[in-house]
Order: sequence, then structure tokens, then C-alpha cells
Amino acid sequence: YFYMAENNKKLFADIVVPGPPHQIFTYIIPADIRNDIEYGHRVVVPFGKRTSTGFVTAFSDKTSVENLKEIIEIADPWPLLTEELLNLTRWISDYYMAGWGETIKSALPPGLTAKSKLNVEILSTEEPDNLTNLQHTLFDLVKNKKSIPVNHLIKKYAPQPVRLALNSMEKTGLICFKYSFEKNGISVKTKKKISIINTLPKEEMEKLIKKSPVQAEVIKILMKKKSIWRHEINKPMSVLNRLRDKNLIEIQDIEVYRESLDELPPPPANEIVLTSEQKNAVEVITKSIDKQEFKTFLVHGITGSGKTQVYIESIKHTLSMGKTALVLIPEISLTPQAVMRYRSFFGDKIAVMHSRMASGERYDSWRRIKKGELTIGIGPRSAVFAPLENLGLIIVDEEHDPSFKQNDPSPRYHGRDVAVMRGKLNKAVVVLGSATPSFESYFNTINKKYEIISITERIDKTPLPSVTLVDQKKFTWEKENRIISPVLREKIENRLKKKEQVILLQNRRGYAPFLMCSKCGYIEECKNCDITLTFHRSTKTIECHYCGYRHRAPDVCPKCQNPSMSYRGGPGTEQVEEELQRIFPDARILRMDFDTTRAKGAHTKIIRAFSEHKGDILLGTQMVAKGHDFSGVSLVGIISADTGLFFPDFRAGEKTFQLLTQAAGRAGRRKMQGEVVIQTMSPGHPVLSFVLTHNYKDFFTWENQNRKELSYPPWGKIIAIHFKSSKKEPAEKAAEYFRKALGNNRTIAVLGPAPSPLSRIKNLYRYQIIVKSSRIIDNGGSKLHSVVRSALKKYYSSRNYYNVHIAVNVDPMDML
Repeated sequence: YFYMAENNKKLFADIVVPGPPHQIFTYIIPADIRNDIEYGHRVVVPFGKRTSTGFVTAFSDKTSVENLKEIIEIADPWPLLTEELLNLTRWISDYYMAGWGETIKSALPPGLTAKSKLNVEILSTEEPDNLTNLQHTLFDLVKNKKSIPVNHLIKKYAPQPVRLALNSMEKTGLICFKYSFEKNGISVKTKKKISIINTLPKEEMEKLIKKSPVQAEVIKILMKKKSIWRHEINKPMSVLNRLRDKNLIEIQDIEVYRESLDELPPPPANEIVLTSEQKNAVEVITKSIDKQEFKTFLVHGITGSGKTQVYIESIKHTLSMGKTALVLIPEISLTPQAVMRYRSFFGDKIAVMHSRMASGERYDSWRRIKKGELTIGIGPRSAVFAPLENLGLIIVDEEHDPSFKQNDPSPRYHGRDVAVMRGKLNKAVVVLGSATPSFESYFNTINKKYEIISITERIDKTPLPSVTLVDQKKFTWEKENRIISPVLREKIENRLKKKEQVILLQNRRGYAPFLMCSKCGYIEECKNCDITLTFHRSTKTIECHYCGYRHRAPDVCPKCQNPSMSYRGGPGTEQVEEELQRIFPDARILRMDFDTTRAKGAHTKIIRAFSEHKGDILLGTQMVAKGHDFSGVSLVGIISADTGLFFPDFRAGEKTFQLLTQAAGRAGRRKMQGEVVIQTMSPGHPVLSFVLTHNYKDFFTWENQNRKELSYPPWGKIIAIHFKSSKKEPAEKAAEYFRKALGNNRTIAVLGPAPSPLSRIKNLYRYQIIVKSSRIIDNGGSKLHSVVRSALKKYYSSRNYYNVHIAVNVDPMDML
């Protein structure tokens, strides 16, 4: 995408801004910064009537663009993005049909993309007689403040027509509008360090004690400790300043890093002995690392087979070559345990990056990687942009997990696929790992695009857990048996008696999916979404899990005033927890779902408590099924295996197989025979038969044939286009126009336009078009991309649907 330019050819720069419009703009480079400006530099530029930041993507010595403006200044001493990351973000922008600027924004810590704000300033202090009441109020406020943000006035006096009133005042020369540039929302954190630089003779010290005893006390402290942090001296800053003025002490602002991690865990007590399959995997991977060439491996290892240790040994080898490594994990909930494991081997070389960290913490991690102080990056999807240089190894653990796909906002990239591309750009080795690989990755091994490494045995040769299917239809009319079957109850009792631990999975939070009037059948829906409100008993509220709308649960039916409201639709984690407490009153139950992990550090506390055997039963949503390694767990129970099995989504079977198999894999570690109980209303479903035997290959063969017949991935490519509007008609018309713009092309199939399965979310009506192509006709999907890009160009050039938001989702993970 780029070419190098000599300094004397750096006359013009191509700049992208972090947001719409999705264009590249050309600016003149002032002579005084021509020698300093580089690719990836963040610069301040005039943008229309306002000021914005942008990123340098290319240089040239000539241009055909007229009436160019000059770059105002370079915003940072060094480029925020390397040329490699610029190339990566450009590829993401092209492949996922997103703006390059918004892609760059997603690659940087929050707060680094500064904005400008519109202010109103007074020009004349003489107030005209013809002002309206609103204009009079605004005039008085601005006159006293000199300058005030327009947004502040709009919020303060809404819903009055503030902007209209201000525009009228500007036309008469009473006020003017000016843009100001906002500085970064985050900054370097410093602490004051106090150090002694000169000691006083005895006589001088005695004088100081008499004249200024507080100053003398500070000197005495520093004579003992030489230097000390400001917060450790409980003395006024004025006292310290006087001592500094006397040239007795030095006050320094020392840069410190904000750390989100707990204290470092102790290193492993014993040396790890690899199994023969682990040794083979490490040997194959490290040979490729030695060659310093791009290659992608899929480590298909059953649960408990020690894939993480393979990653660790590969990272050790990478670091020994002076290179850096990146580890991607699917969920924030996995971060604490994963970080503890990696830090026990690599100490303080680890940089953690995820969205639950405070902005300052993420910024500090990012800066330390940028400086080369930390050589291993770890985190969920967004960590793929960690500014590691000389990258030698990228690991994507649990690569099948849907959370690697970004859905909103744009860019809607897949972290796994971006990791593979980043490996290609760096000539690095990429290792994808999973017990239940995604269809796309496993298909790539069949076609020799990736190399497969199989690990078929667990550590210590512990057998995979035995699986029992329980037909819940037998217990439909008995509430206590409907939630916890007699079979599962008995097995939980046995494990608790043995002081062993249990994990229970129910992939539905809240107490029940909805409240229903037993008389008229009324069910309350969200006012913003076409979805029923979930009942939460702990807060006595009904809530929308899409937009967050909530209110107190009604005591009587809002429609017929019937006092009998019952909860329906199957139990959520709250109801399961209540039932467990009733059946096992002495058991220590920990619940891990979105509601119990909102607070910062909540994941860590729950996982640590269960790891330290401070809980007997860990109950939760899919969070509990992913990658955790708890040595005391001997039983896993699936409360309802049918939750996602019948979704209107071609991946429903794959996701269910993966979730249940991963959950089952949490049982029986460290030579302990594990056991799994799966409760279901559909015991004859083919997917469950494959889960029973942990048979991924047979499941892949069965499901792959269905995909092939319908040209679904991996036998085809899909792009979903969604149209959203506050009114139904514009969304529908925009979708219809886009369908016409696609034309009639034999290489693609078009489904829709039609209302989305969730037709209204957050007060936006949603229509969708699904466009797909067959691998046989369009291998790689280039023709599909070309058709959709052409339609997008026609759509945007029409300028008829500015009030409709269009979202293009390439390779969507679901069809909802």
C-alpha cells in the first residue's frame, strides 16, 4: 500500500481522519516539519471549519488536488503507528469494507484520537432590544463566560431551539462560532519524588530547627532515606518548595505506570515435563520460528491436553531469538487466569490489554510495548493491534470462539483472521488452538492452507469425562426436577460429599425470560426493542438485554390488573442459583454471569475464589465454559443444552457443539475422572450424539455436508448488510434500493431484503440483505466483494438515505 519518499519529496501527505467521511485527504507539509514527519505520525489538521487529528499514510512530491491546506503541527514526538500496523489497518479497511480512519482509531488506546469542539464567543457587549427570551438568556451566559461550548448550551436549555437562536445571533454580528482543539483524554501519570541534594552543617541545622522546625524534620527524614515519594511525607507542598529554593532538596516528577494486575504469582514449583505429543508440537512450531517465515498452524488438542504449555514453550523460543510474541484469548473472563499462567513463566514481560481496564492502564500497557519494555502482549480481540515490533509468534487460543468477531461498531473484523494477516505481514508464525476448531480453520487444514498439529491425549493420560444425556421431558411438570433433574442432583450430592467441585452451565442470565399474566396472557416487551423483558428477581426488575431498558417488575398485569403474574420461558442463572440453594443449603455457590461481573475485577475475584476452593459450585453462562483450568472440578452439569440449538442461524449446531464440548472439558483434570451430565428436551438431536463421544471429526463431516449443499462457510462467503433507522419506511426503502444496486449477478445469491430476525433494537428498525457466493464459482470471495463494493458506491452516491445507518458485516458469525 505504501512507498517510501525521500525528505525532498515530502511535499504533500495523505491523511486519514478517525471517522467519517471514509476518504483520504491530501495536505501540504510545512517546510519546518518536513524532516520530522513520518508514516504513522498523528498530526493536527484543519478539517472544514474545525480542527481535527489525522494520521499520515503516504507522501508525495506532486498532486492534482487544488486549494490544499497545510498541516498545523505534529501531535506526538514519534509515530503512533508503525508502517506494519498501517498496512494491517488498511487491509482491514479494504476487506471488511470499513473506513481506514475508524480502523486506525480502533487500533489505538482510547483517548488518543482528539476531537475539536464548537464554541460560541461574544463579539458585542451591547445587547439589542429585539432579542427573544431564549436569546437574552444565551447572551447573558456567553457574555459572562467569554467562551462556552455550543453542546453545553444545547443540553442546558433543551428542548428549546438553541442552535437556531445562536445562528440568528451570529448573522447580526452579536456572537461568533469558533472551534477549539481538545487535548488527549489520557496522559502520562507522574509521582513526585523528593531527594536530598545538600546536607547542612551542624550549626546551620540547629538554626533551621529553631526557625523552621517542619523544614528541619523533612531534612532529617531525607538524611536517613536519601529519597522518598511525595505521598510518604505528610508535609505541605509549600514547605518542600522552600527547601528546594534553598537548594537543599530536589523535587522530580517521575513517570509511573498504572498497573491493572494483581501481584505476580510465584513461579512453577516443579519443572514441567512435556508429553510426547506436546514435545512434537513445540518442535514443529519452533522449527518454523527458526526459519523466520510466515506459517499458520492449527493445534487441534482435546480439552486438558496441555495446549497452553505448548504455547508457553513456543514463546520461550521466540524470546530467545530476540523477537516478541502476541497471545489472543477470547474473553475478558479468561484474562486473569491466563495472565497468571503466563506471568508465572515470563514475569514482568507481559503486557495486558483489554476493554475492562481503565483508559490510563491501557495507555500505559500500550506505551510500554511501544517502548520495547514489554515483549509479550496478551488480551482479547483488540490486543491484535498491540504495537509489538519484531513480531515472531502470534497465538490465538480458543480460536473458534465467536467473541473474536467484532460486530459493532465498525470495523467489524475477526481477530483470528486479522492475526493471520498480521503474521503474514511480519513473516511470523501463527498458532491457532482449540479442542473444537472453527469450520473455517479446520477446512483450511484439509486444503493445506494451514498445517494441523493433533494432540489426542490429556496430560497424565486422564480419560475424557463420561457424558450422560438426561431427557428433561420426563420432568416437565415438576419445577424442581425441571431445573435440576434427579440424575444431576444425585451426582452433585456425591461430588460435594467428596469435597470435589462442580461447574454448572446455563447460558441464559436473569431469573426467567419473561413475565406473563396467567389470565389474559399479556407479556411486556421492551419499549425500544422487539424483545420481551427478562425478569431479574434479585433487583425485582424486568430488563432488556439489548438496550438496557429496565423498570420495576409489575405486581399486577398492566393490561387487565390481574394480580397473578408468573415467570415463564425456562430458568435463567438467578433461578438456577435459587434452586441450588434450596436443594444444597450448605453448598458455597458462586455465580458468574454479566450481572455479577459488571464491576472491575469481579471476574478475577470469582475465578480466584473458586480456584482456592472457596466455592463448591460455580454456576454461570458461557463464561464458565471457556478455557478455565480448575483442578478440583470433577462434575460439569449442563442445565439446558437446547438454549442455542434451534436458533435461526446456520452456525447454531456448530456453536452448541463447541460450547457443550468446551464445558464438558472442564471436568476431570489432574488424574481425576470427570463426569458430565447434559439435560435436554431433544436427546435425539444429532449434535448431542457427537458431544456424547467428544467426536469432532464426525461432527465436522456431518455438518460440512449440510454447509456444502447450501454454500455456507466454509463452502462459500457471506456478507450481511443491515439497514437501521428510527422509522420503518426509510430502512425498508434503503434496503430495496441497495438490492437493486446489487443487480443480477449469477456469481452471487441474494437473500432479502427482509426484516432482521430482531427487527427493532434500541428504537431502530432493522432490515437486512444477505449476499453470498459459492466457493466453487468464487473461491476467496473476490467477486462477492466486488459486487458489494460497487453497490455501496451507488448507494452512497445517491445521497437519498442519509437518515439510514448502513452496516456491512463481512463473514458474520450469526444471522440475527
